[in-house]
Amino acid sequence: MPVPVPTLVISGTVAAGKSTVAAEINDTLAALKVPNAAVDLDALVWQWPSSSQWNSDLMFENLAVLWPNYQARGVTHLVLARVLEDAADLDRYRAAVPGAQITVCRLAAQQATRIDRLRRRMPPGPRLDWHLARTGELDGILEQRTHEDFVVDNGLRPPREVAIEILLRAGWISNRQAAEAARAD
Repeated sequence: MPVPVPTLVISGTVAAGKSTVAAEINDTLAALKVPNAAVDLDALVWQWPSSSQWNSDLMFENLAVLWPNYQARGVTHLVLARVLEDAADLDRYRAAVPGAQITVCRLAAQQATRIDRLRRRMPPGPRLDWHLARTGELDGILEQRTHEDFVVDNGLRPPREVAIEILLRAGWISNRQAAEAARAD
């Protein structure tokens, strides 16, 4: 039997803050001395030509190769940032990370906030235009599919506050640890 691996999948539409919040969860857990790894899974799919929609097959193959390396270094908790559009992907996560006990958190932010984030991080052009259109489209898809265990607001709140709420709701930290993490910020 594989060792249980508490695994958080941080989902949400384009510019909901998945990468930022995953990094903040990593920092929060590190401050609490919880061995963890956070992986922005989008970085594992940059390939052309695509081998599947969103290069998901490549992402799961890469995750399966990465996980044993993290585990060999004592990682016990895994945080993954990636849109979860299809519930069938949960089985693919479990195959890539044996023992994964998955909790899915969907981040939500107002469209105006997401658009502002995109405009601040991307230059004008076709790529920005695609992302601006996709953020609304994908938000509607995720609202309908509801694959998450819970939703957390990531509008104009500090990332540490959002990370602590997620960790509390996932049951990864206690109220005492949450207060300690808030003070460490």
